[in-house]
Amino acid sequence: MNYEIKILEEALINSMPSLQTILVNGWVVRMNKNYTYRANCVCPLLYDNANDIHSQIHICEELFISNKLPPVFKVTPALQDGLAEILLTRGYKNVKTVKVMLCKIDNIETDSFYEIRSLEKPDNEWCMASAKLTGLVQPDFIDVHCQNLRSIAVKGIFVKVIIDSKIVGCGYGTVERGCIGIYDLHVDVNFRRRGIGTAICQSILHYGICHNAKYAYLIVNSKNKNAISLYVQMGFREIYAYDFYCKPHTIYKIVDA
Repeated sequence: MNYEIKILEEALINSMPSLQTILVNGWVVRMNKNYTYRANCVCPLLYDNANDIHSQIHICEELFISNKLPPVFKVTPALQDGLAEILLTRGYKNVKTVKVMLCKIDNIETDSFYEIRSLEKPDNEWCMASAKLTGLVQPDFIDVHCQNLRSIAVKGIFVKVIIDSKIVGCGYGTVERGCIGIYDLHVDVNFRRRGIGTAICQSILHYGICHNAKYAYLIVNSKNKNAISLYVQMGFREIYAYDFYCKPHTIYKIVDA
């Protein structure tokens, strides 16, 4: 199981690039101009609690502070035994828990009366719609959001639903090593509960099947009960969770989305 989790952890990094990446003894340090925890955090992919973890943490902390960011660590308890406890002793707080859900896929119905368009690379229209539906209004964050999306190097699909010439929903998927991931699924608040999110998911899953994916996965905030309920109805089940631990800082903050 830990081997499968490690593959998904790598896929999560590949599918959600950050503007800057630094490797520190097998730990991936991601920095993204303080936009989102997932792109501004340390991901300890190679973790050995027999090593001097405090020294490793200190190196990462200095990198964050020198780049005007609060130190953030992503902790996957199934892979990093004891790291959460160490961070708590150093003044960190758990600021967010994310569930990773998995589903086996073999045949997906894609019938929909909505106008659905798909791209293998995000164009400007798709990126701007994604930023808007995410709720971004600050130009700097919109720019970073779009840069992140355009930097995805693995094979993917970017889906949008159009009603009356307006994009009312979008999401993207990336496929590698037999898995298709579903990311950043958003639907305009005025068009929810009409099956638009399901139609986007179906298009992404169909793309995965066409590219030999046997499983689909997604991530969801543990507090988003409505989304979790929808994904369970679609056949997804939680296989593990990870947490973000942030050290409170008086000057530097992370803006999450």
